[in-house]
Amino acid sequence: MDKAIVLKQGPLRAPSLSGRLQSGLLLLDNLNLGRHLGVMIAARAAILLLGINLARALQILPERIGALPFLPLANLSAIGLTLAYLALWRHGRRLPLQLVLQIAVDLALTTCLVAITGGIASPFVSFYVLVIIACSLTGGRSGGLAGAALSAILYAGIVGAENTGILAGAGSPLSLENLTFRVSLNALGFFGVALLGACLSRRLSAVQEELEEKIDSLTRLRRLNENIVSSIRSGLITTNLGGRITLFNNTAEELTGIPVNDVLAAPLPSVIGSRLWARVRDADLFRDARPLRDEYWVDLPGGQRRYLGFSVSPLMDQERELIGYIVSFQDLTEIKHLEEEVRLKDRMATIGSMAAGIAHEIRNPLTSMRGSVEILKSRSALSERDRRLLEILLKESDRLNKFIGELLQFAVPTKSAMQPVDLASLLQDSVLLLQNGSGFRSRYSVTLQLDSNSLQIEGNADRLKQVFWNLAQNALRAMPDGGHLGICAGPEEGAKVQVVFKDNGMGMTTVEQERLSRPLNPGFSTGTGLGLHIVYQIVEEHRGQIRFDSEKGKGTRVTLHFPAIAG
Repeated sequence: MDKAIVLKQGPLRAPSLSGRLQSGLLLLDNLNLGRHLGVMIAARAAILLLGINLARALQILPERIGALPFLPLANLSAIGLTLAYLALWRHGRRLPLQLVLQIAVDLALTTCLVAITGGIASPFVSFYVLVIIACSLTGGRSGGLAGAALSAILYAGIVGAENTGILAGAGSPLSLENLTFRVSLNALGFFGVALLGACLSRRLSAVQEELEEKIDSLTRLRRLNENIVSSIRSGLITTNLGGRITLFNNTAEELTGIPVNDVLAAPLPSVIGSRLWARVRDADLFRDARPLRDEYWVDLPGGQRRYLGFSVSPLMDQERELIGYIVSFQDLTEIKHLEEEVRLKDRMATIGSMAAGIAHEIRNPLTSMRGSVEILKSRSALSERDRRLLEILLKESDRLNKFIGELLQFAVPTKSAMQPVDLASLLQDSVLLLQNGSGFRSRYSVTLQLDSNSLQIEGNADRLKQVFWNLAQNALRAMPDGGHLGICAGPEEGAKVQVVFKDNGMGMTTVEQERLSRPLNPGFSTGTGLGLHIVYQIVEEHRGQIRFDSEKGKGTRVTLHFPAIAG
């Protein structure tokens, strides 16, 4: 058996003190037994030293030991035994054997002390009671009864030896009846203490087991709560009434990119901005049963921006008193981008139907006007001033006709024939064409980085070249004083191909980025405002996605995603 002493079977016999105590030790594990021994050693030393020295100071010891060096020897013996017990206890081995040895030595020491200091009249008879209590607490009822029996026998021996003259007593010999009464009375007290100690020991054991079960249950609940909080796929933050963070789960750490050790006790606005905290302070969360909600863009460490949705609820204690706030949040960035794409498609569909009718209505009279101007220009009698005015009219009509063509392409996009296309080759051709174009100057630099020599997608080469050309031209226009355009492409997770255009130009504000979804709203003075929408259409036609990330004064990053050809 683990942590127990197994007794071999043999002839029936009365259990010894060691056997009784060891059987009671089945209730104690090694840790509890060590704790009991430590308490016994400390209490024994304190009581023994205090009792001896106090009895000497009160002069209640017999006069016959005054000539003996009783006090120094008693103090040295108490201190020496205490040090020996502590050495064995610190060693930590054979603790049950040490307990039996310690009780046996204490019984012997108490017997000697009682015998020397007056026998039946000794002030140290009560030390037997302390030994019996120790036996009961450590050995249960068996240990307590064994300790009481031995104490009664030893005490009876001292009284008998004193009454027969073997030991020097403090008075005249007692009658047999008186002797029997005194011994029986003390023995009855010893056994009563043993039984009470056993009851107390059993009760303490039950309370300790119940406490350990509750502690174990509380530990499991605490671990379960920690696992639940850390496993929630939403960011979770709790704060005190002053807005200082008291809890920051794993998902919150992932979404914000901030280690938990850096935010504990930090103010909430330093992590998610001041907008939400300002609303929390102004809200009455008790009166409104619904949680406070908000969503907005948050700037994160490393220059990232995420669109987070927040929900705030009151944090209350058992008395339903407000002690803080619970903030849960999710990353809504992808949803926000999808909403923007849906809104853009709706706007394009609505405006496209209108644009088709307007373009046809304008193109017909425009064609007649241009024909008339060409006839007037062919006449030789025109003055130089009139001829120049007619040339301006022709040039403006051509520009207007080009705009109508783009408007028709935007309103009624044509379906392109799809075939396998290598984006790496298209990008190389586009960069070469850009560097040799009329708008390219020495103040510009363009670099192309390809993570793969072959990036195959299903598409139309001419339409894709139009996308790359428009994005590159917009990047150059965003850098009027010169700058660098970086283009990179490569495979990405999910069987996709990614193409990125990144410039260090003037960048865009949040409002300007929102205007990108508005047709006929050119970002440059020389544009019509339709080129970017045609780019959107071509990307959608290729089942791709386009995303803009920009900051005023820090450039723009345009990311394209296309499904790759499997294999």
